[in-house]
Amino acid sequence: MKLSGTEMLIKVFANHNVDTIFGYPGACVISILDKLFNHDEIKQILVRHEQGAVHAACGYAQLSNKPGVVIVTSGPGATNTITGVADAFYSEVPLVVITGQVSSGLIGTDAFQEVDMLSITAPITKWNYQIRNADEMASTVERAFVIAMADPPGVVLLDITKDAQTGMAEYISNNTQLYKNKGFEKSVLGECQFPRNEFYTEILKCLSENGREMVLVIDKVPNDFFDGDNFCFNKVIKSDIYGVSGFGLPAAIGAQYAAPGKTICLVAGTLEFQATAKELGVIKQQGLDIKIILLDETAADKYKIKNPDFLSLANAYDIESCKISKSNDLNVAIQKMLNSNHSYLLQITT
Repeated sequence: MKLSGTEMLIKVFANHNVDTIFGYPGACVISILDKLFNHDEIKQILVRHEQGAVHAACGYAQLSNKPGVVIVTSGPGATNTITGVADAFYSEVPLVVITGQVSSGLIGTDAFQEVDMLSITAPITKWNYQIRNADEMASTVERAFVIAMADPPGVVLLDITKDAQTGMAEYISNNTQLYKNKGFEKSVLGECQFPRNEFYTEILKCLSENGREMVLVIDKVPNDFFDGDNFCFNKVIKSDIYGVSGFGLPAAIGAQYAAPGKTICLVAGTLEFQATAKELGVIKQQGLDIKIILLDETAADKYKIKNPDFLSLANAYDIESCKISKSNDLNVAIQKMLNSNHSYLLQITT
């Protein structure tokens, strides 16, 4: 049976139970996105920046026990993923990142939005490959999913030319089954341990006392809030080795899609939060429920950084918000946040 390269790609997605894709559109992936539009079983999450797509896929992968999937266009769309790819690579998180590419006949001609993603990502991927023909689409994408999850897990990047997406070829499925990677099942959850900082300990105790099954996403560089992988039998997600400022908000969005029944709580510094604050647009558009605690410690900052009005920012995205100082009753404010049935931003000043 002959199919287009894009149709084969989607069949492989189905083989691997792909239900959520994070990405940003562009001319060199438009044929893929057009075909996906009619596949209701696969959610396409439109992020506000390609870096956010990779961080979201990273948060998703750490809770779903399968690779996060990203689709972005060529040129700047592709290069905007680099920070997220490097972070996932060093954290050994399985991702399949698909970048569009100009038609194969234009490669090497400095065509509009052509970039050599294979050379750029070689040091920060487990494997990368450029698909130039439709007849290699199915086998190559199948291999990508297997490599991404093989121990140790990591990032695979596929650079797919426009003609490989639209070209026709015989589809032969090798029926690759999803693997159970014991190395990636980071589900042994630890007992409650608290940081030395009394203020941070108080926040964590308020969160843990609620009794909810929670995912704690941390975005603080350097991370002096909590350095464990699990907290009070709840999963912790953070950019640990690479230390990306702005990892938290998109990662929390990805976590929400992987674990919709759990409370997703992001704890972020104000500078880190601003790095990817545009992803609040995804929360608004998709109606997500993410709890955000902003640790506003800029009063003690020697650079006297001027922050925006975070309550007004939250209001612009229809997110309920509140501002308190750490001398106020933290527990009352945190429980109000946790008990709300929608996204909530709690700014805590020190």
